Amino acid sequence: MKILITGIGNIGKSSLREMVAHKFAGQVVDIDMDYYTHADIPESSNKVVLIEDVHGLERHSDQYDKIIYLMPPQNHIMLWLKRAWAWFSSGIVDRPDPKGICKPYAFSNIPIILKIVLKNILFRKKWVSDDMQIIKKEFEDKTIIVKSVDMGYKEIEKSFY
Repeated sequence: MKILITGIGNIGKSSLREMVAHKFAGQVVDIDMDYYTHADIPESSNKVVLIEDVHGLERHSDQYDKIIYLMPPQNHIMLWLKRAWAWFSSGIVDRPDPKGICKPYAFSNIPIILKIVLKNILFRKKWVSDDMQIIKKEFEDKTIIVKSVDMGYKEIEKSFY
């Protein structure tokens, strides 16, 4: 079985994937698509293949048996502010695709960080709306829309019993 965890950026997809992989260690192959290509996704007859992909609905989504769409939490803006601080203090901006200079507390990273954070905050409703259109059109029968990481965990947990 292949399960996709998707949704817009910085909402808990990684936390959900890691929770499931930890709880069902040995029964799961978990993949973060920030660091892989679709050619790297393995097939497994005896394990659940759990893929986290922020762009999951846009590419090869027909290959999944179940799609968990994680909605942004109420504190989504705070999550972005925490991420902005982490990028600024570590000097590593946007880990999958590093930007700026890799130097902690570099003021030259601030415009880059602000641009990324503002874009994600300003466009989040549009991106969710676009995703809902895709789900409604193509994947309604295999998509479960969840409002929290805990709800997503409960839905994925059902796949193991």
